[in-house]
Amino acid sequence: MIYLFLGVSFVYLILFVLLLNGFIKSSNTSKLVYPNNKSVTIIVASRNEENNIQNCINSLINIDYPAHLLEIILVDDKSTDNTKSVMQKATGNSNKFIILDSRNDTTNNLIGKPNAIDTGVESSTGEIIFITDADCEVPVNWVQETIKYYDDDNVGMVCGFTNIKNNKLLFSELQSIDWIYLLAMASAGIGLNKTLSCIGNNITFRKNVYIEIGGYQNIDFSVTEDLALLKKISQHKENYVIKFPIDPECLVKTNPCRKISELYNQKKRWFKGGTELNLFRYLMGFELYVMNFILIFGLIFLPPFVYLSIISIKIISDLLITIPAYRKLKIRKLFIYYPFFQIYFALYGLLLPISFLFGNKINWKGRKF
Repeated sequence: MIYLFLGVSFVYLILFVLLLNGFIKSSNTSKLVYPNNKSVTIIVASRNEENNIQNCINSLINIDYPAHLLEIILVDDKSTDNTKSVMQKATGNSNKFIILDSRNDTTNNLIGKPNAIDTGVESSTGEIIFITDADCEVPVNWVQETIKYYDDDNVGMVCGFTNIKNNKLLFSELQSIDWIYLLAMASAGIGLNKTLSCIGNNITFRKNVYIEIGGYQNIDFSVTEDLALLKKISQHKENYVIKFPIDPECLVKTNPCRKISELYNQKKRWFKGGTELNLFRYLMGFELYVMNFILIFGLIFLPPFVYLSIISIKIISDLLITIPAYRKLKIRKLFIYYPFFQIYFALYGLLLPISFLFGNKINWKGRKF
């Protein structure tokens, strides 16, 4: 048994060495050094976001990009609160913004957020589509820096990093480390030509690529619509390049989950969407689960020296991509909270699969799937 767990830990280390190689490739992805003045449409699909959309719009107003090349489409996704009226008031008379209502759900694929995004894409005029969420704030240079990664006509999609807004609470800081850790793995996966994940509040793609793959009308419905789109585009690797750079100029900020129940629903949705991927992700999931199990329960059945050796391998492996990500993104708040993060990550990682034994319904913005 001891040798089995030691073997798992060494496989874990090997996987993260491979991920480090992929991370380096993503870090060195090509980017233009001069402005790339393509027409851009930013789409924000919002459902019941009356408390968040104002700050998002304020950040969009401040985006530094030629006005004649930029349009922003705000899609109200059947909100039952005052989201739309806040949109109208916050945008005023600005001709930069277009406010739409999402179409009625028309097919099994076009339900909820995918339908709202597709509504925005259908009305868009930009060559490159930017997607963010109503609870996010984008940096001033988000568009002009991200667009530089479209340095070739075969670049079909560019994914970006998102981090939690800093409010100095332990619960928020743990979520922040979690996001960077997971996105670092996702970026590394793209560097290895493996689809692991992305985050839908900071993705961009060519409109013509979206049309060529049939858009969300041609993608089976998923509670992680961003990952489903990434997967669909990645199936055409011979035609399109996907990039996942680690660039502080393109770092989006989002609100933390404020309650355990909110975090639970978010993680359950992500976990459900992640089960629809490839063999490499299943291997990563298995390794993560076993290593998390050892971290929490290992001292019960392992000698202390073996336990400490395995946990040391785990932490060193995790830091292989986490430290470079924090350095690249110029974030400096890792080590104070990192021991707590290891326990936090292990606990929810162990509990999520078990939660599906009690039902697989996903609560998402007041809807159940």
